[in-house]
Amino acid sequence: MDRTTKSEDTFHTLAAKNRFYPAFLRVEGKVCVVIGGGRVATRKIHALLVAGARVVVISVALHVDLQTLFANGLVDYIPARYAAEYLTGASLVFAATNDPEVNLQIARDAHERGLWVNVADNPDNSDFYVPATIHQQDLTLAISTGGEAPAFARYVRELLEQSLSDALGQALEMVTQARPLILAEPKERQTQLWESLQALHLEKVIETQGHAVAHQLFGQWLEQNIGLCCKK
Repeated sequence: MDRTTKSEDTFHTLAAKNRFYPAFLRVEGKVCVVIGGGRVATRKIHALLVAGARVVVISVALHVDLQTLFANGLVDYIPARYAAEYLTGASLVFAATNDPEVNLQIARDAHERGLWVNVADNPDNSDFYVPATIHQQDLTLAISTGGEAPAFARYVRELLEQSLSDALGQALEMVTQARPLILAEPKERQTQLWESLQALHLEKVIETQGHAVAHQLFGQWLEQNIGLCCKK
């Protein structure tokens, strides 16, 4: 009984501190409405475009970078003040104006429509926020402070960027090649295969001996662990 109580207390404590559920969203082809045309909106829009989103910008004026994006047909632009009607069809909403009252109204309107909204510099009214991220090819790391200290999250990102090697992203390419082959193996064998592949420490081999040596080692691993099984 005491254990259950302690477990529940721990859960409730963590739930109170970690109000956000970490996730990576697939937004390719989805409509993301960004209200605001300044530097904050520009940063968010660039990230959305990289992820393949269809971006609609609502603002009376545009940052010069956004003007270029619009001129090149990369974003849709409605030169107007915010109105709730512009949220129609949105999958995600970003309130990035320089007026807190307008941002709050956007959040209210989005919530009434069951839409997820991110309010710049106001996590309490946001359903999600954009963490500081590190990208190494297909490897993405996200750093969160629960929305309370974005500047510190960026600081941690800089520390990690200095310590992480590009070899991690290169090693991931080989691991990605192995994944469908491992998943095609019997369930009871997959864990052993993953462990033996990770035990190669391909990223360290890349750093110390070069990519060619690591790729050769990876090829040998495939032949020994996947090839032999397939021949049986």
